[in-house]
Amino acid sequence: MDKPAVRVVLEQIAASLALKGDNPFRIRAFENAARAIAGYPGDLGEALQSGALAEVEGVGKATLDIVRELLSRGRSSVLDELREEVAPGLVEMLKIPGLGVQKVRQIHEHLHIATLAELEVAAHDGRLAAIPRFGAKTAENVLKGIAFLKRTIEFRLFHHALAEATALQQALGALSGAQRVEIAGSVRRRREVIRDLDFVVVHAGDGTRETLVKRLGEAPGVTGVAEMEGMVTLRFDAGTPVDVVLATPDQFGLAWVRATGAAAHWEELRARGLDAAGRFPDEESVYRALGLTWIPPELREGAGECDAAAAGTLPRLIEARDVKGFVHCHSNYSDGTVTIAEWAHAAKEAGYEWIGLTDHSQSAPFAMGLRPDAIGRQHAEIDRVNAEVPGIRVLKGVESDILADGRLDYDQGTLDRFDFAIGSIHSRFGLDEAEMTKRVLTAMDDPHLAILGHPTGRLLLSRESYPLDFEAVFRRAAERGIAIEVNADPHRLDLDWRLVRRARALGVRFSIGPDAHSVAGMANMEIGLGITRKGWLEATDVWNTLSADEFLAAARRRLP
Repeated sequence: MDKPAVRVVLEQIAASLALKGDNPFRIRAFENAARAIAGYPGDLGEALQSGALAEVEGVGKATLDIVRELLSRGRSSVLDELREEVAPGLVEMLKIPGLGVQKVRQIHEHLHIATLAELEVAAHDGRLAAIPRFGAKTAENVLKGIAFLKRTIEFRLFHHALAEATALQQALGALSGAQRVEIAGSVRRRREVIRDLDFVVVHAGDGTRETLVKRLGEAPGVTGVAEMEGMVTLRFDAGTPVDVVLATPDQFGLAWVRATGAAAHWEELRARGLDAAGRFPDEESVYRALGLTWIPPELREGAGECDAAAAGTLPRLIEARDVKGFVHCHSNYSDGTVTIAEWAHAAKEAGYEWIGLTDHSQSAPFAMGLRPDAIGRQHAEIDRVNAEVPGIRVLKGVESDILADGRLDYDQGTLDRFDFAIGSIHSRFGLDEAEMTKRVLTAMDDPHLAILGHPTGRLLLSRESYPLDFEAVFRRAAERGIAIEVNADPHRLDLDWRLVRRARALGVRFSIGPDAHSVAGMANMEIGLGITRKGWLEATDVWNTLSADEFLAAARRRLP
């Protein structure tokens, strides 16, 4: 069982305990453990055996016992027992935006329903709206939430899929007869959510194919094998479906292009005369045969990339080596777990020249927002760290809440104390498009606002974006010189890559923000980089490629 699956079990235990009305501290412990397990960089089995997992903050004895059982048996007796007391369908209801523990309890007590299907019927026939303090609006939102769950139930987040794909790549590569294994499909194209995993496996031919197919079926965890049109589909007892294309070395290039997709990109290549039975040992030879330059996989969505390759106008996509710094990280002055000194040392070790610390502002009690009387202490500590840690510069930023009326949190004098401000919405998501757009545009008129943070408010697979007039927001950003964030938290990846491309066309600049609350969160930068590349961005489009002084000049251009 992989880390994402272990995390899901721990989250289900926490949710079941909450619905039972269990001890809040016990519930929080399992929630923290789920996050700790998901963020652990090593192999769970090895960490459990060596004792390293026991040293991870947030992982206690109860969690260790559950992980041990999951890795050995593939299931948790704790969760099994809870499912006898709390119907799994009630836990599923908690995924619907706006339905918390108390409302789910009310639904169960008043209507005696315990599945999403029953809830959908109750929302349609008026019974849900009739529950005290629910009403027609709640029923309407529940139906929207159920529809959203149905659309997303087969998907998983990119970072979970990438971790699984990387582990499977190693496992497939260890099979006798596999000469080369490459990740393909939507993971290689860096899509934000993933339905299945795709691989290309190179074999020598001459009878090795049949042997390799047999060995694929015998791989650990495989419960079923189907073969059709040169593709082997593997089914596992847990995890996403896996499609494996087997190719000889002279077929590899064509097979990798096709397996990477997207379907629209492949159809465009076919329309340009690509021989689908041709022999192409590498991808470059595929594109060269059509008079095209090689197209980076992030761009292969059938959205004009072939025309650009033919015309020689593909962007020179931003690369990791272009990045000098990042903003949007939280310290223990708000809801982060890292001291300022720890941030400085970690960022320096990772090769960054500067970081912009952005703790939450005062109106974010959920995140222990920074009170005005703590700002001086924080800034003095930043000054000490900058003096004591050479080779890295910590900038004094803030993630200011955008209030319901569009004002930034703090008064103007307090905002003047910071080097720059990210403005983000963390509340009142239910405004209509006109109200939400006015709110954002008002915030953008404040000269302190340098970056618009996670601009659509989405949480992938759990909360849809709030309505916004993107054209108006992008034009205002371009006019004011405000960067729009590509929030690299894998649960957000916001701004969406499709909108990134639209905004770039209007002259908008961008900032990749890891939204990191721990040092491990710096790894989000690599994921965010993939989204900017999908949005056709070059280094000059992104503020992270600037020096610290250049970044401050851009961020403070509207201030006196």
